[in-house]
Amino acid sequence: MTGSSSKHANEIPKSVAVAHWGEHANGGGDRLAWELSRVFADAPFYVGYRDADIEPEDIESTQLIGGRFFEWALGRDGILRQFAHLLGWQLAEPIREYDVLVTSGNEPLFYVPPDDQVWVAYIHHTNRRQSDQIAEVASSRFRPLKLLLYYAMRVAYDHNTHKPDRFVVNSEIVKRRVVRYWGVPEEKVAVVYPPVATEEYSPDDESTGDYYLTLSRLDWHKDIDGIVRAFNESGHRLVVAGDGPEREKLESIADDNVEFDGYVSEKRKRELLAGAKAFVFNGRDEDFGIAPVEALAAGTPLLGVEEGMTQYQVVSGKNGYHHSRSGAPRSIVDSVTTFESQGVSWSPDRIANFADRFSVEAFHERMREVVTQTVDETDVEPDWYADLT
Repeated sequence: MTGSSSKHANEIPKSVAVAHWGEHANGGGDRLAWELSRVFADAPFYVGYRDADIEPEDIESTQLIGGRFFEWALGRDGILRQFAHLLGWQLAEPIREYDVLVTSGNEPLFYVPPDDQVWVAYIHHTNRRQSDQIAEVASSRFRPLKLLLYYAMRVAYDHNTHKPDRFVVNSEIVKRRVVRYWGVPEEKVAVVYPPVATEEYSPDDESTGDYYLTLSRLDWHKDIDGIVRAFNESGHRLVVAGDGPEREKLESIADDNVEFDGYVSEKRKRELLAGAKAFVFNGRDEDFGIAPVEALAAGTPLLGVEEGMTQYQVVSGKNGYHHSRSGAPRSIVDSVTTFESQGVSWSPDRIANFADRFSVEAFHERMREVVTQTVDETDVEPDWYADLT
């Protein structure tokens, strides 16, 4: 494998590979991995499991984990898929020949790299049910069994979390978790915000309507029910965009001022974001939160819960207002009332400019910087050797 020099900024060895845990969902993790492939455009792109139907036209991947059993297991959900990833990633032979490896997702952490390969691992979270969300088992009637299971999972998994030369995480919140729950030294963890296509959104003062908007997958951890109950109480018009397992329940508790748009196209999403009075977000201890950033990029104020990364995306009184989960739905009602009476001090353009720190361009620049720095720091060539060659 080849060495590297720090003489040129963002100079990365030619022998680079990018590998993603698997194209299973067409979700935020997949989109980030595809963007990583664009950052290192000349590098081959491997995936643990490939679904060509969801890949963008400019992305071409190679499936890393093969064989009859693995193909069968990877195509299923749950424990079988996880077991296949656990076995398949350990060797991952095609990626072993590269000088530098950039991975996406948690499953690649089972990989055992050659000792001279530089490895940068982008992850989105720790194992949350076994770490920061463990208190949620308190009300479970299977509490002792779950705690035993979670302990076994930590023992089985956490020792795999120390092999990369550097971790990259999507927010300062996740960095804290990686240091605390996995015991990774703080200096080995870099923050690079996920790429949000902020350039596709822009303020449109003329289109601002009479509605508030929330947009996400309608799942329990997004706590949309707290938003719906708040707007039942306030009487203001709320548009709920997105679909998911909670939709039927949410529709059953909603009053007539709450509308459900279901899944919306990208074009319709941009229209809704630009036209909303404000965007309301209530996700539980969110790692990052892309939808709130998209709203800000559209110049739309953000009414967000004061926890997770959301608390830092809101600059109270300037681009939005905080509410508390413990006080919801009343706290959300109060936030809306404050916004109605006082507005925010930043203009739509100023709000949009704030979102640029989360842009695709910023992601590209920062990722190349982190990989270059990691290559430089892992050079084991003796200081005296260069003088002899």
